[in-house]
Amino acid sequence: MTNAEYAVLGLLLERPSHGYDLDRIIDERGMREWTELAFSSIYFILSKLEKRGLAESRPDPAKKTRKIYHPTTEAVPVFQQATVRALAEPHNLYPSVLLGLANWPGIEQDKALAALERRHDALTEIASRVGSKRQAAAHLPAHVEALFDYSTTQLNAEREWLERTIKLLGGDNGKD
Repeated sequence: MTNAEYAVLGLLLERPSHGYDLDRIIDERGMREWTELAFSSIYFILSKLEKRGLAESRPDPAKKTRKIYHPTTEAVPVFQQATVRALAEPHNLYPSVLLGLANWPGIEQDKALAALERRHDALTEIASRVGSKRQAAAHLPAHVEALFDYSTTQLNAEREWLERTIKLLGGDNGKD
């Protein structure tokens, strides 16, 4: 199961929903900051969950043209196993910034440093958005607060690392 499928299945287990409702919840929780969930892919994911027997759709009694997706009983153990795996097993991350550093000698130092500065600025903007969403969603359940805390901690850690790295590579250290 992909992370996107896992995320959508988790939302369905919280409450059966239609695609637009799922998109609203994803947006409210800032889920796009930490998982790959584009609006255009929600119905594709729902279709995949249906084909795997993990979700089923029924007409919305309030609006017959809209489908409400429900998790199946088969979804519960699959979801629980995926949750245990997600919590217990670290996965390698392959951020492109590491490839950029590995290839540092291939471009001029000032261009490379400017790129790191742009990355720092972009992370600052993302951290601001996450902070705004966190404040807007007052009185969060503890597990949702932990999601925001993880994102904020990761963003701050990378920004601090960038500041040290820019200093390290900004002088003669950044040249061959």
